[in-house]
Amino acid sequence: MAGLQLSGLASGFDWKSVVDQLIELQRVPQTRLSTEKSNNNTKLTTFSTLRTKLTNLEAATKALSADSVFGKRTVSTSDSALGWNVTAGSGAGAGAYRIDVSKLATQTTRTGATGVSGSIASSNDVSELLVSEMKLTSSVTDGFFTVNGARVEVAGTDSLQDVFDRISSATGGAVTASYDSASDKVTLSGSSPVTLGSGVDTSNFLYALELFNNGGTSVTSATRIGTISLDDSLADAGLAGALSGVDEDGNGSFAVNGETIAYNIETDSLRSLMSRVNQSAAGVVMSYDSGQDRFVFANRSTGDVGMAATDTEGTLLQVLGLGSGATVVRGTNAEFSVNGGGTIVSASNALTAEQLGVPGLAVTATKEGSQTVTVSSDTKSVDTAVRSFISAFNDVQSYINIQTDVSVSSNGTVRAATLAGNQELSSMGRELRGLAFGAVSGMESTISRLESIGIDFSGNSAELSVRDEAKLANALSGNLEEVSKLFSGSAGSIGSRMTSYIERVTGTSGTLDIQVKSIERQNRSLDTQIADIERRLEAERTRLEASFIAMEEAQSLMSSQLAALNGALGSS
Repeated sequence: MAGLQLSGLASGFDWKSVVDQLIELQRVPQTRLSTEKSNNNTKLTTFSTLRTKLTNLEAATKALSADSVFGKRTVSTSDSALGWNVTAGSGAGAGAYRIDVSKLATQTTRTGATGVSGSIASSNDVSELLVSEMKLTSSVTDGFFTVNGARVEVAGTDSLQDVFDRISSATGGAVTASYDSASDKVTLSGSSPVTLGSGVDTSNFLYALELFNNGGTSVTSATRIGTISLDDSLADAGLAGALSGVDEDGNGSFAVNGETIAYNIETDSLRSLMSRVNQSAAGVVMSYDSGQDRFVFANRSTGDVGMAATDTEGTLLQVLGLGSGATVVRGTNAEFSVNGGGTIVSASNALTAEQLGVPGLAVTATKEGSQTVTVSSDTKSVDTAVRSFISAFNDVQSYINIQTDVSVSSNGTVRAATLAGNQELSSMGRELRGLAFGAVSGMESTISRLESIGIDFSGNSAELSVRDEAKLANALSGNLEEVSKLFSGSAGSIGSRMTSYIERVTGTSGTLDIQVKSIERQNRSLDTQIADIERRLEAERTRLEASFIAMEEAQSLMSSQLAALNGALGSS
């Protein structure tokens, strides 16, 4: 009989629609409860938004009450061309300070002897010296160069003597080339003026060997052409001096400012050595001056202090020219004065607040000179903080007014907001207004309330505004300390009492918490009632459907019996 569960299959009567309508009529109380829960959820959302706005007001109040706001300083200098870096921290002493820097602090340096690079070859015979192996400032590129209008090919696989022979061959013997290991220079000689290079040369051979056309019958490299390699091992770096005194594995060491620097002549390069020195605790910077072909140690810190450097195992410092042949120039101390006072000596150009005698002021001098440094209160930051407080306060007041509003339209229809009639919320708005606008006791000046600095309510509105811009500006520029006390002084200051109230309202067991928990309890009760009604409705639906199915079955049976009788009577 399962097919009889289809509505009207035997009776032709759509009883399922009737059951749906009967159930919906009985669902009215449940719908009313669902609507009540929906309204409660709207209230919960409203309270959540209000809590956020109160938290924003608390943050704006605390920001205005923070010492950093009223203690923030701006600083200016009378001569920006000096390029001094001047800063004034929170609470720095306001005023104008004349600072005269008569001497800058410098670093102690140890400058090595020049000419530490070796020659490109140990003898005048360069028949085995490949062009690609020559340690030059610029590596020779493959291609051709021109001598007396004749092209001379050159490749890295050629020996230097091969190139010399090609010069002679290309010029028909008019120009010959030679190398002198003593001077580490190449010379091109001719019976007539030698003309070097052309606009179409593809190799830099002539410039790499510092051969520049001087119009004479002989052209010699302008300077020694050999140079050191920063990336090859120390043993193969092309240093002029011989490295000795290391152990059998090539290990050696030297000391700088008491810090030992170890090295290995087979595995370390000059570049890795300089990096090791610079990263060590020696407090120096090691560098290579390619123009003068020398190494330099410079103290990281400035001031009139010494520098000690000595080989401890091996002769590397001596070979680098940083040993006995080096020149040590001690650094100098900075000398300055403040407001025409006595000379103050500093090992650093970064002059501290203690040295300057001005709390919170710091000056880093980059040039000698004199100028006036003016430290002022940052009233712009205070003004911004005051207006942020006003904005956050008005946001809360506006939201409370909107959510508790009851209005009557022109046709007499009453419209009530979500929390209309909520006395706790209305009381909250009044309490906040009282806390914001009430006088602060114990003030030593005429500034004791917001009205004193030009802030008042906007007409009959519950919102604040700056009603007198000049009054606020004058208070910030001329009486900032009292304005600070108004917001962040005693326990009765605006900031203190406002923060305390908001924390009480938004905290556990506060006004908002109590109301939210009450609504949540109501919602739990509503959920239970809705679920109970739903169970009863489902049971009722089952009962009704069973009755109609029984009716369908009876109707079907009657139809079958009638058909049987009609058949029997018809056959008789």
